[in-house]
Amino acid sequence: MKRKLTKRVIATALAGIMVFGLTACGGNSETAGKADEKTTDGQTTEGKTTDAAATEGQASDDGSGDASGGEGKKVELNVINYHVGTDYAAEYYKYLFEEFKKTDAGKNVEFNFEEIPTTDAYNQKIKLLISSGDLPDIVFNGGNNITELAAKSGKVTDLTPYFEADPEWKALFDETSLNFNTVDGKIYGVPVSKEISYIYYNKELFEKAGVEVPETSFANWDEFFKACDKLKAADITPLGMDTADSGWLTNLWMSALIGTDGDAGNKWMNTLYPTDFNTPEVEKAAENIQKMFENYTTADAIGGKYDPMATHFFNGEVAMFPNGPWMIPDFSQTEKAPEGFYDKVGIMLMPGDGMEMVPTPGDMVGAKDKDKIEAAVAFLKFETSPENQIKALEMTGLQPVSNNLDIPSDLSEKDPLMAQVLEIQNKAKLTYGQNQAYWYQNAIDTFSTELPELAYGNITPKEFCQKLSDSAAKNQE
Repeated sequence: MKRKLTKRVIATALAGIMVFGLTACGGNSETAGKADEKTTDGQTTEGKTTDAAATEGQASDDGSGDASGGEGKKVELNVINYHVGTDYAAEYYKYLFEEFKKTDAGKNVEFNFEEIPTTDAYNQKIKLLISSGDLPDIVFNGGNNITELAAKSGKVTDLTPYFEADPEWKALFDETSLNFNTVDGKIYGVPVSKEISYIYYNKELFEKAGVEVPETSFANWDEFFKACDKLKAADITPLGMDTADSGWLTNLWMSALIGTDGDAGNKWMNTLYPTDFNTPEVEKAAENIQKMFENYTTADAIGGKYDPMATHFFNGEVAMFPNGPWMIPDFSQTEKAPEGFYDKVGIMLMPGDGMEMVPTPGDMVGAKDKDKIEAAVAFLKFETSPENQIKALEMTGLQPVSNNLDIPSDLSEKDPLMAQVLEIQNKAKLTYGQNQAYWYQNAIDTFSTELPELAYGNITPKEFCQKLSDSAAKNQE
């Protein structure tokens, strides 16, 4: 798409988002690695710990004041950072920390980083620290919705006073995003983006198989599976799927299957913390997921993680791959994809013009000391400034959490796929959530651990759904 989008068109598209990501959230590029364990002196027993000068925030108990605790007083913040290595946002977060220490708010704060190079390892460690241990002073969103879990543990800070003391900052966030990060009337998370997902497809493989590219999406799932059969007949593997690390790709397929299945399915997939998975729509989606594993994906999808599955797509070994806009920068990085791959990629909505569209769990503050809390809040304000929301869009594909930003008008020339993403959002007729945003954490874990059993036919779709129901029900006990 070479047509130039105006700021008005893009702002309209952004205004239609009511979204969660992570990011990609859960769908980011990851590298294999082992979680670092930090000792009390700030050193790591495995992996590495680094120190970097960074911030002083401005907030007092009511959200204003000197976050550094006074002129020249140093405040050290502990941060576990998974945006490292080949993570999709590694360069952006490096930029954030470097630029933050150049600001007035960032001159008297030092960061003590512990690096964990996968979101799965990061999420597991944060869950462990919630149940027993001390959380880092800044708790980054790792894709899973742990806001309620963290809030009820009493280990994260109520940020409501800081939002109320800074109306201009609060105005950057829509009510949906703030409500999503609210527990018992208190705001605990600062949303840093909104999340959508859809289908990337390889235009060359579609042409080779004689699959006609729909204008926005396949009319329905029957048409989608006919296209899969056509691709398979041409010796092309149709779909990217996985089961490990929460089964991000398969979760996106299943969420779409449910969310586009009539009013009942759409309502179910837009419900926060469901407990009954034995509904006709969910069981039907599980049947189709089983069918997709059996017929339409790679041999290593069962037990597979996101990274090798993404490599299959980059190498032209699968034709369709579900994900969000944070993946777009990867298409141009020659260490991940072959040169020229960006131009081979097309974008379509899920069958029936469906699209995931959810708010994101936000970054939280785990600090207990007043000076540390204020410094952490200052960094979160810097992270979510209008300028850095635009920078995140350009560098990572993260969708801005604010609706009315001055989006660069030349985006369609510099990054036509990203411009297409902003435009295609308004064409979605059905929007829905996805499991890493809306389900209980233990149900997400069960989804991933039981997917191989479903894929191999060791359990029926109905039994798979019952296991999800049993896990979710434990949260009601």
